[in-house]
Amino acid sequence: MKLVLITLICTLPFLSLLGKSKKGNPMAALWDNPQFQKEFTASYGVLAGYEPSLSSEEKERLRGLIKIIKDKPAKAIIALQEQIKPEDSAAFDFILANLYFQDSQLEPAEKYYKQAIEKYPFFRRAHKNLGLLNIQNGDFESAIQSLSKSMELGEIDGRAYGLLGYSYLTEGLYFPAEAAYRQAILMQPELLDWKLGLARCLLEMGQYHDAAGMFDTLIKGDTDNSDYWILQANAFLGMDQTLKAARNLEVIRRMGAAKVDTLGLLGDIYMNNNMPDLALNAYVQASDLAENSDIQLLIKSAEVLAQTGNFEQSDVIISKIRSNFSEAVNDQDDLKLLTYEAKIARATGDDARAAVLLVQIIERDLLNGEAIIELAKYYVDQDKLPEAITRFEQAQKIRKYERRALVAHAQALVSNKQYGEALPLLNRALRIESDRNLKDYTDRVERAARKQ
Repeated sequence: MKLVLITLICTLPFLSLLGKSKKGNPMAALWDNPQFQKEFTASYGVLAGYEPSLSSEEKERLRGLIKIIKDKPAKAIIALQEQIKPEDSAAFDFILANLYFQDSQLEPAEKYYKQAIEKYPFFRRAHKNLGLLNIQNGDFESAIQSLSKSMELGEIDGRAYGLLGYSYLTEGLYFPAEAAYRQAILMQPELLDWKLGLARCLLEMGQYHDAAGMFDTLIKGDTDNSDYWILQANAFLGMDQTLKAARNLEVIRRMGAAKVDTLGLLGDIYMNNNMPDLALNAYVQASDLAENSDIQLLIKSAEVLAQTGNFEQSDVIISKIRSNFSEAVNDQDDLKLLTYEAKIARATGDDARAAVLLVQIIERDLLNGEAIIELAKYYVDQDKLPEAITRFEQAQKIRKYERRALVAHAQALVSNKQYGEALPLLNRALRIESDRNLKDYTDRVERAARKQ
């Protein structure tokens, strides 16, 4: 079960919050921020000493455009586009780029920012605004270059550091992301985006205890934010505090924000802690929310329950799959479900049904070693050892199932006191893969064979 849980943790939806996606992009809502609007509008001016100068004639032309730039940016674009000349100061290109950016015309904005930088390579705010535009476009690699250059030229700004941290985080560069976020928090401690970004960095770097503590702070400030609860659950899983993670997932569930994969993970955690009924409850809710694309997760849930001996619970999930997703079940998935159903039938004493199902599976898939071994075990229970041996030998020819078939074959012989015949099979299995339990079992069989 531990392996099952770890495998699922590695594919959590939680980490999609950190992926190369515009979801959660801080630039998305930045234009609604009054402080940013004020700062951006101010950037239409020229920063003396750090940016290209303007001639007297250029100042006069710009002075005539100031009012229209502030009041009617769309008209200002047309007016400036008509006036701008190749030999004009880079400041004109920068202002035109700003106007295009503000009007969400990102392609011409990028063109004029680059044109401004080409004319004046040390144009600090042009580098910074180009970085913001890159983030808006989802080009985080370019954003890192542009924002870093603006800082190299002296740009000291909390938002720029925060967005640089976000770009590094999205690119999977967690150490520089952490440094940038910490600087942003020092300069803008009131902004939660930077604290969330730092917490995500800590999570990605395996600093789970610190990450969980930071999410505590974020949750206290916004208890209804399901992302905070999910990410903190991921930190708890990293610390192997699975029941704490389950607590968080239950909070998300009560919020009504739990998704299919979240509920699947919750079920796996309960299974890992020997709570099959709670697991079933989570799996059933997952199946109620599931769509056709989620069928593999449901099949996995049924498998986990069946393999851990929780046959009644597994049967409930399989029935859900059969009734709700019959059209989505392909031939391979159907064979898997039939195999689990056969195991359940065997475990619950319905041997006749189990045999029928297993024969059906093998007829449809001659290389289904799991079904072949299960049918062989059925024959052993029916005291039909020759038929069982035939099936064990059939499964031994399938490389994936060879070791399991050898061990099961040997166990069948041991149950019939054929210790000498079982030993070569066990030794073959040990040569394929050795483990202490099998070695101890082989030693016991060897002692029994000598006594016999």
